[in-house]
Amino acid sequence: MVQSYDAVVVGAGIMGAMAAMQLASGGVERVLVVEKGPGVGFGSTGKSNAIFRQTYSHFETCLMAHESLRIMLNWADFMELKTPRAAYRDSGVVFLLPREDPAVERIMNMHKAVGVKSQLLDVYERKRLMPDVDFCATPLDLEAEAHECGGELAVIYEPDGGFADPVGTTEDVLEVARRLGVEVRFNTRVTAVLQASGRVMGVEIAGGGNSERLHAPILINCAGPWAMGLNALAGAPLPQRIVPMRAQKVAKRHPERLKKRLPVINDLINGFNLRPDNTGTQIFLSSFQEKYAREVVPNPDEYNDSADPDFREENLVMAHHRVPTFQARGEITGYSGLYTVNLDDNHPVIDETELWGLYVACGFSGHGFKLSPVVGMLIAQKVLGQWGRGKTDVPLDFFNRDRAPLKSFMSGFFS
Repeated sequence: MVQSYDAVVVGAGIMGAMAAMQLASGGVERVLVVEKGPGVGFGSTGKSNAIFRQTYSHFETCLMAHESLRIMLNWADFMELKTPRAAYRDSGVVFLLPREDPAVERIMNMHKAVGVKSQLLDVYERKRLMPDVDFCATPLDLEAEAHECGGELAVIYEPDGGFADPVGTTEDVLEVARRLGVEVRFNTRVTAVLQASGRVMGVEIAGGGNSERLHAPILINCAGPWAMGLNALAGAPLPQRIVPMRAQKVAKRHPERLKKRLPVINDLINGFNLRPDNTGTQIFLSSFQEKYAREVVPNPDEYNDSADPDFREENLVMAHHRVPTFQARGEITGYSGLYTVNLDDNHPVIDETELWGLYVACGFSGHGFKLSPVVGMLIAQKVLGQWGRGKTDVPLDFFNRDRAPLKSFMSGFFS
C-alpha cells in the first residue's frame, strides 16, 4: 500500500524544520520531513555561525531579520517550550565600516524605518562596551613590514543581536513539529519526483536499503546545498544561478582574560567576522573576502571540510589586530561548512516553481539561519494561503523566482 501525505519537506535543517512546523501549525495534518543525513545538523545548519543581526541593504530583508530576532528574543513563548535548547545569547552585534562610507547613513536610516534598535558609537561608548577592541580604520596589509593606523571608523551597534545554538534551535523546532504530528525520517534521500500534468504527485525515497513511493501533492525543497539537484531531478530549474560554496571557519580557544565579553564583530574594513561562544573562552572566525567566500563546490557530498592553513593564519592575524589580547597560543581548530549562494543577488528564492506543488526555499547565501523564523511563515502563506504560527509583514513576492536581481549597497556577504 502506497503511503499518502499532504506535504513532504526535503531537508531537516533549520529551513526544513521551520517549514514543516509552520505547515502543521497552519492545519496540514500529514507532513513528512525527509533528511539524507543521520540526524539534525549534518548539513549547512550544524556549521552555521547562527548569528542574528539586522543590517541589510533592503527594507524587506532588514524587516525580515528584525521580525526573526523578535521571535528569537521570545523563543520559549513563541515555540511554547518550557526548556528550549536554542540558548540564544544577546551579545550584541557591531559593524565596523569606514566613516566616510555612504552605506553608514543608509544603514542607520534603514534601521530607523524598520524599528531596529541601533546606534553609532562614539569613542567613549566604544571603549566602554568593548575595551579589548582596537578600532583601527586602516585595512591590514599582511605583506607590509609595518602597519600605521589612520582614518575614521564608524561603529554601528545592535544591542539585541547575538547568536544561538544552531542544532539546539533546530531540535526545538522539530520537537514542536512532532507534537503537531509531523513525521521525520533521517538517512532518507529523494530519488525521484513523481508528477503528472505539470504538477507534483509524490516522491520516491530511498533509505535503509529500501525504496518507497509516497503520494503527496506538495513538495517543499529546503535541501540547502542539495536543493538545485532536487529541482533538476524534478525538471524545474530556477532562473537564478544558485550554487553550493565552501565556507571556512577557525575556532580558537583563548586562555587570555578579556576585560569584557565580546560582541559579534563584523569587520568590513578587513573582511572577516568574529563571533564569541557562550562560555567566553572561544571565538569563531569567518571570512567574507572574495578569495575565501566564492569557492564553488561541484558536489556537496564531497568537499574539503577542514580549513586551509593560509585561511587559518590570515584570520588569526586579523583577529589579533582587531583584538590585540588574542595571541597565537591556545587550542586552534579549523573546519568548513557549505553555503548555498545565489550568484545573481545573494538573496534567496522562496516561491513555487514551474512544477505546480513544488516549492523551494534556497539560495540564502549565508543569511538563512537569522531569517528562518520568518521564512517558515512565508512558506506557509504561499502554500496554504494562510498563516501558521505567527505572521509577517514581509511582502510575499519579494523573493519570487521571476524577480529582477536585487541591487545592494553593501558587500554580498551583508547585502
